[in-house]
Parts: sequence; C-alpha cells; structure tokens
Amino acid sequence: MALAENKVAKVYVWFVTMLLSCGVVWSQTSAIFACDVGKNPALGGYGFCDKSLGVEERVADLVGRLTLQEKIGNLVNSAVDVSRLGIPRYEWWSEALHGVSNVGPGTRFSNVVPGATSFPMPILVAASFNTSLFETTGRVVSTEARAMHNVGLAGLTYWSPNINIFRDPRWGRGLETSGEDPVLTSKYAAGYVKGLQQTDGGDPNKLKVAACCKHYTAYDVDNWKGVERYTFNAVVTKQDLEDTFQPPFKSCVIDGNVASVMCSYNQVNGKPTCADPDLLKGVVRGQWKLNGYIVSDCDSVEVLYKNQHYTKTPEEAAAKSILAGLDLNCGRFLGQYTEGAVKQGLIDEASINNAVSNNFATLMRLGFFDGDPSKQPYGNLGPKDVCTPANQELAREAARQGIVLLKNSPGSLPLNAKALKSLAVIGPNANATRVMIGNYEGIKISNSYLSFVYAYHAAITI
Repeated sequence: MALAENKVAKVYVWFVTMLLSCGVVWSQTSAIFACDVGKNPALGGYGFCDKSLGVEERVADLVGRLTLQEKIGNLVNSAVDVSRLGIPRYEWWSEALHGVSNVGPGTRFSNVVPGATSFPMPILVAASFNTSLFETTGRVVSTEARAMHNVGLAGLTYWSPNINIFRDPRWGRGLETSGEDPVLTSKYAAGYVKGLQQTDGGDPNKLKVAACCKHYTAYDVDNWKGVERYTFNAVVTKQDLEDTFQPPFKSCVIDGNVASVMCSYNQVNGKPTCADPDLLKGVVRGQWKLNGYIVSDCDSVEVLYKNQHYTKTPEEAAAKSILAGLDLNCGRFLGQYTEGAVKQGLIDEASINNAVSNNFATLMRLGFFDGDPSKQPYGNLGPKDVCTPANQELAREAARQGIVLLKNSPGSLPLNAKALKSLAVIGPNANATRVMIGNYEGIKISNSYLSFVYAYHAAITI
C-alpha cells in the first residue's frame, strides 16, 4: 500500500474510535472508603473491618449494628453514610459502556483526570467476533476506573454492559448492544464482564470493579408510536424468552460471574420485571446463582406504581420489589417508602437485611471496607494510568477489527490519493463530530473529535 493510502486508513480508523485525549494533571483528591483505622483506630475493633474474616461474617457483623433507617438508606444508589461506624456516603451509579463515563453521578472528570480512553461502541467491538478483545477492553476500562477511584473521581460499581438483544432497528439505543445475535451477545457479555471484574490474582470472591448486566429482560423499546418503555408489556413466549432474551443474562451470571443484574422498566407477560419473583429470585438468584446484588433501572420501582399502576400504594410497590429479589433502587423510592411498608406489615426487617447484605457483600469484595486503597491491590494506580498511549492504541485496534466492509467495487478501496480528482462524503453523519462518539460516553477533551470530511481532507490533497 502506498504511503498516502496508509495515511488514509490510519486517519479513518482513528476517527472511528473517537478517542478522548488526555490532559495535564494539576492536583489530586483522595478516595472514599470505609474502615479508616488511621483516622479512627477504634474501627479496628469492628468485625466488618477485619480483613481476616470471610465476607459473609463481616457483612453479618455490619448489618447487625445498623438501625432500620440506616439499612433502608443503603437500599438506594445514593447510599447514606453511617458516620458512627466510619462508613461514608457511597454512590453506586457509575457507567463504563465503552470506557469510563461521567453519565452517572458516581464518576466525574476534572483537571486531575480530564478524560479516559474511549473505545468504539459495543456494536462495533462485537463485530470483531474476537472474544479475547472483549475481555482485554474490559480489563483496560477497569484499570482506568480503579485509577480514577484512587483520586476520588470514580466509584467501584459500574452499570455496564448493556446486553439487550437489538431485535428492532427502530430502537435508538441499539448501538449500546452487541447486536441481534444471542450467542454473540452472550460471548461479549461474559468477556467484557470478566475483563472488568477479575483481579490479577484470579480470586472469584474479589472484584477489581463490579459490573452490571442490563436491562433484564425482553427490553428493546423506548418510545415508538405512543408505546413507552415505562408501560410496555413485552408478551413473550417461553421459547422466545429462553432462546432469544435470556441467554446473554444467563451467560453473564454463570460464565462471567457478574456482580449485578439490573431489572428493566417494562413488564414481561403482565409483571414488572423489578417485582417479578420468578425472574429475580427464581431465575437470576435461584437457577443462575447470582453472587451479587440486583438493582432497578432508575426509578423503575416508582414507575411500576405511578405509571403501570401495578400496586395501589407506594409502600406495596416497595415491599413487592424487595420480596421479589430487588436489593438496590436507582432512585429514592425505596428510601421513602420502605419504612412505611414495614410499619404496615407488608415486609419484615429480615427481608431488608437480606437485600442490604447483598449490597454490602459486593462492597466487601471490592475492598471498600478494607481501609486505605493506597495500601491495597491497585493502590498504585493513578492519573498516569488513564488514557495511556497503549490504551489508545488498543481502542484503535478494536476499531480496526470491528469494521465490516459490506461492499468494495473493483478499484474503489483502498483510496489512491494521487489518482483522486474529487471526493464526496455523503450522509447525515458526514460532517458530524461529537455525536459519533456514541452515548454513555466520556467527556470531550480539547479538539479531539474528527468528522469524516475533516479526516479525509487531512489525509488527501486533491
């Protein structure tokens, strides 16, 4: 290939990845963690701060020390602090669909870490059919997430990946998924989750970061001709559910050992997924043996009460969801109405204990209760490990492997810059910049986005 042709190919691939460049580190903040015995030596006497004990024993010790109100305050994504026990507030909602994102409130960029490596959208990475690539990208994302956590810019729980089946091209969020094939989506789900979660030592009871497979289940509509995701009832046969929609989630839990599953807004055969004990307790935790927590999509519990009118009272909605197997509510609903549900006899405190225990167990596996992160595995990671040249090159390679050439008429590609007299770039995204990075994305840094027009103009002199 001629030099000019090489230049065209390289600029094009660089454009497809839409990488975020990195900036200068100016200052640092500190990580948020529990059991800071350096500041309060008395915390060392608590069982839940004792790293020599097992997770189950530590969680039982912690939950046994909490009031009902404190337990309920840890059933929502913006979990409350328990200052008397040295437990700070924790934000569960962070995103890492194709790189660390600032979409959720648990993660932010600043002059300390102004941007993270942005990989291509999952539908492109999945098109590579390279299972090792799925895992490798997840590993890079989790390293950058840990590095940001160490300077107080990110959490440890990431509500990614989206493993819904892209069954209808009219669904505007299909680019977040791996496509329409349940087998490929299952492979992508397990691989990306392993990359995010697995520690260097390979201990299945430890987590590098906690992933979350969403949106469970039969979910592929937002708003189409008056049908909204908040009230949509997916009528699905048992065979279609088992053959099409469930395999990615099953693989995510069993093969990927994911730490979380997110239930969706919609109903499946007349039942809201977040209040369906068969789908949650029966399948996810019972049949598939989830080792982690089940979280609602944001405000899903409120939606099943207010929009779907599935229950008569908000307290009933809170109770039904927890009893069905929900552990964490993205939103405030459980924080507002669970205590009332207890007082009305709709749910007992033991059920709340079970839910909050699943949440705390996840944080235990992440090392959140092990004290200062700088003295733990990955404690040496920092801004220098985010958006490195090697990580950016991996993003480019992911784009190279995922690009699918549908047609190449004889003599068309690769382009010959010397032979071109004119070049037209046609289509609604011909001169698009920011939109091409996709959604659930990281932050834009400097002038890092290229349009197709700009990319070709920079590569070819006509």
